[in-house]
Amino acid sequence: MAENNDNIIRSPMELNGLSKYFSLIRHRVVEYAIWTFCELGIADLMNNHKMPITALELSQLHDNNWNAEYLYRLLRVIADAGIITQTNTDEKHLNQPEQTIRFELTKDGLLLTSNHVFKTPDMLRLFINPITDKTHSYLPSMIKFGNTNGNCFEQAFGCSAFEYMKKEENKEYAHIFNNGMLTYTYYTAESIVSTVDFSRFNTLVDIGGGLGTLLVSIMEKYQNLHGILFDLDHVIQNAKSINPNEFQRRQIETNRYEYVSGDMFKSETIPLGDAYILKSLIHDWNDEKSIEIFKSIHNANKTQMKKQITVFIIESIITSENKDNWEAHILDIHMLANLGAKERNLWEYNNLLNRSGYEFKHLYKTDGPVSIIEATITTNQE
Repeated sequence: MAENNDNIIRSPMELNGLSKYFSLIRHRVVEYAIWTFCELGIADLMNNHKMPITALELSQLHDNNWNAEYLYRLLRVIADAGIITQTNTDEKHLNQPEQTIRFELTKDGLLLTSNHVFKTPDMLRLFINPITDKTHSYLPSMIKFGNTNGNCFEQAFGCSAFEYMKKEENKEYAHIFNNGMLTYTYYTAESIVSTVDFSRFNTLVDIGGGLGTLLVSIMEKYQNLHGILFDLDHVIQNAKSINPNEFQRRQIETNRYEYVSGDMFKSETIPLGDAYILKSLIHDWNDEKSIEIFKSIHNANKTQMKKQITVFIIESIITSENKDNWEAHILDIHMLANLGAKERNLWEYNNLLNRSGYEFKHLYKTDGPVSIIEATITTNQE
């Protein structure tokens, strides 16, 4: 007997029976409709048009000559998702609706414009795309054979994800990746800033901080802080080249921040600080490499007089094996497939910290998808 299909719009995570699986299929199609919407830059076209527009009109902008009927059918699904809204849907307009029904962006749809600071289209293009599909198609192989043949990305493309992004022909994908990480930082920054008291520090270093979005968010609230953005040279050069840069855009005084290029695995390049942020960083690496990072931060400060160094590990920490921690469980599978890496539980992080000479101090649970571990180490302690 067929189940109540009214439930299918709900997440498959909360449904039972056949509705769970039909919902899963439907949501998968919605994902690719939204991905197509982003790939074609339709939000920008609609936003620049400044008024409701038909699929036919939209299909002919900038001499595109797209298929108006197919575009209309795509837009209908995008409207169902609440990203755009459609007008004049009464029965008299159902004949050749691509010519009569008009669409405009909703508030959520504006998030998908390319000039929006959140860079949401690239986040969607990063996680919903043929590259991700091909990568995850090797998950059965990885489950069966472990790392024998490499992680899923390596099996799909013959190199690691980081090596892939370094190639000249993949510069666009690298750009999408960086913007996708920026979106996630905007998504989590407020909950991080409101959870930890950073006023007790003077110099805060963001390791692998990208454009500096999280660091700036913290510095906006804590006016006493001097911030150092630390990342690979090409990342730092990109962050500095943006006009205005993230610090300027949010009116952080120039004497309160600095950019430093380096390599977190080379302690001599890491700047001195009282506290260090490691956000969405440790989950990229296996245990041995993670320990190297922690020790590298410690070694960078050994020239200092004896003092305490604090690190903040900001990740989707697996705080529970129950369904209430489902976001961390899902991200863990993504990390496994793409990097052969993992989201860790508290015991695993404690183990890493102990092996690196750090002392666990506190676990902060935010009201967002991440948790924060505070740990300390004392310099000149052999």
